[in-house]
Amino acid sequence: MKRHPAILILAAIGFLPGWFPLPAWSDVLVGTNGERFVGTVIEETTNVVFQSEFGGRLVVPFSKIREIQRTSSIEQTNQLASYNPHSSTNNALWKPSGVGTDGSDWVQLKSGEWLRGQLKYIQNKEVEFDSDELDQQTLKLKDVSQIFSAHRVFTQFADREPAYGKVVISNELVMVNGEEPLALHRDQLIGITPGGRNGIRDWSGSFNLGLSLQSGNKHQSTATTQAELARRTPNTTLEFVYLGNYSEANGVQNANNNRVNSTYDIRLNRDWFVRVVGLEYYQDPLANIAYRLTGNAGAGYYIFDRSGLEWMVSTGPGYQYTRFSTVEPGQADTAATPAWVLGSNFKQDITKRLTFIQSWQSIFTQKAAGQYTHHTVSTLEFEIKRHLNLDVSLVWDYLNNPQVKSDGTLPQKSDTYLTVGLGVRF
Repeated sequence: MKRHPAILILAAIGFLPGWFPLPAWSDVLVGTNGERFVGTVIEETTNVVFQSEFGGRLVVPFSKIREIQRTSSIEQTNQLASYNPHSSTNNALWKPSGVGTDGSDWVQLKSGEWLRGQLKYIQNKEVEFDSDELDQQTLKLKDVSQIFSAHRVFTQFADREPAYGKVVISNELVMVNGEEPLALHRDQLIGITPGGRNGIRDWSGSFNLGLSLQSGNKHQSTATTQAELARRTPNTTLEFVYLGNYSEANGVQNANNNRVNSTYDIRLNRDWFVRVVGLEYYQDPLANIAYRLTGNAGAGYYIFDRSGLEWMVSTGPGYQYTRFSTVEPGQADTAATPAWVLGSNFKQDITKRLTFIQSWQSIFTQKAAGQYTHHTVSTLEFEIKRHLNLDVSLVWDYLNNPQVKSDGTLPQKSDTYLTVGLGVRF
């Protein structure tokens, strides 16, 4: 099919005269609730199958569709000739009639799509939004053009007390309509949490399961489970993380450990936060640890905190108690010691769908408790579709001075394993 020369030239440079972006020439599906999706109509039977730029493949009953706007190549040429950047039909300027009047929160993506539902929170450059059509979504703040809250929310800016009121985010400006109206640049925004809402909808989390089976000359089964549950406000984070690994070869266990971490942090400003409490439970009989409990408190600092790149470090004193599975005669089967804890969490978007995540924790104790322990998880997270990820993780555990078992054997100092699994976010 021959393309109109003007379209090819203008598409190549990406702008029309007057420096306005080209409109998105795609089909548009508008739901009865006002949500708007940009993409392509694939099939129409009893339902409409629609490939959304943001939401992926949608199957929507006709009863939930208000309008389908189709754009053919001929219409594209005609629309380009008469394009008016100030027209209400332009994707960038079109706004659902329910915004600000229907009691729901609204989010507009940079693709021009609109989502209607409930804003759960904004924190760490991510927007957690419960869409009517797409359910719970985790969006990158950099991909969001506008946000309209229907209810008053708590908004935290850098070096300011939280502001309370309805909020509008439009491009680079955050406006809070409260007792004292406030408008600040988007770069100063730390987080937003809806006020007066409690319950499970305030929480988010993930679950990942990796499983492999091998038969033949060697029978081996391996299962790795990772889970995370977090509750966030503009300046606090309560988080629970679980990591379990089990492996058996020819009927003999060669891995069986479980780790649970919990932290509660209060953010003081854009750079600093206080770790009110950090708790860890660890169990690994093969490393001669029946269980180990570590508690600590401290402070942390954001080395990087921007869209697509986050790196935070923390440190502080603590206390550790360990019970060993077995010990040699005459040796104590427990160890209690002061501790010092160092931690780091790093996250970077490599591409739109691929993210590198690394967390490590080092604990320094007395020699009887191991003297030095180290735990690192490095993950490549590939987003298959919304809520579904393929994760590849390398886990490394190190104990500098393991306790000798009752039979005289000394556990290995270092333990590493590679896991591949599917994960879901909620």
